[in-house]
Amino acid sequence: MRNRFVIAGFVAMCACPVASFARVWVGGDVGLTGGALAGTSPVGIYGGVSTRSFPVGLEVGYQFLSLNPSNIGLFTASALYRTPFLRVRGLHFLARLGIANISSDPNAFIRNTTRPIIGAGVSYRVLRQLDVRAEYDVIVDPRTAGGPNQNADELLAGVTYQFAMR
Repeated sequence: MRNRFVIAGFVAMCACPVASFARVWVGGDVGLTGGALAGTSPVGIYGGVSTRSFPVGLEVGYQFLSLNPSNIGLFTASALYRTPFLRVRGLHFLARLGIANISSDPNAFIRNTTRPIIGAGVSYRVLRQLDVRAEYDVIVDPRTAGGPNQNADELLAGVTYQFAMR
């Protein structure tokens, strides 16, 4: 069921370029985790949409956190604030606020849960439609099974493709 929502979200975001006022992007990232998710290796995809005149957009993503010994996935939906640094052309500041839904096998060290996510990062335009970005995200108290209550943090690096708008 969740896969249908992810696919529907990406299809909807890719259909939005017909509106000339929209900015649409897709990308992928890899990273390191700590805290409650320590020991997992995130690999993810994401996509988003915003208007050209307003710096806040909506972004959804899915990360595969671990395949062994159990499957753990992370679905995120968040508002992403993006604004340029004035002194460096192509460099943007990113801020994230949203929800993260963790799904796992019953024998995993983390429970199925939905928790708030916050984050900050930077992106840099390397080509006309291609950005690289680095981001630090924190999932607030994701409910580990039998462990102490602690936040989960991720340090992510990725590539974003911006769809051309006319």
